[in-house]
Amino acid sequence: MEAVGTGGVFIAARVDKGGQSVRGAKGVFFWVFADGTYKVTTDLAGQTVLMEGKAGTGALAWYTVSLTVKGQSASGTLDGAVLWNVAVTSSSQSGWAAVGTRAFELAQFDNFSVLAD
Repeated sequence: MEAVGTGGVFIAARVDKGGQSVRGAKGVFFWVFADGTYKVTTDLAGQTVLMEGKAGTGALAWYTVSLTVKGQSASGTLDGAVLWNVAVTSSSQSGWAAVGTRAFELAQFDNFSVLAD
């Protein structure tokens, strides 16, 4: 995240839309923001929030972020520590993996991987 006040990035799983339809995409989205917070949503627009809290993150720093989605549960880690666990009953059972930023801001991703059971 490179924007100090407004920066944000996400990793996502089970994303159901891409391309021109991406604004209405649903899935499991794990957002990390430069203001030190995180949010878990079921949509790219961030309207349906499953969980949110403090992450201790900031701009211009590297973090290791992971998202695990299995069955009807999801969890997220930040630098190896579990940050959240939540039920995801509204999510589909399949879809794409995704990475992105808030409002087309600058961010860097490295060593992205997807693992499936």
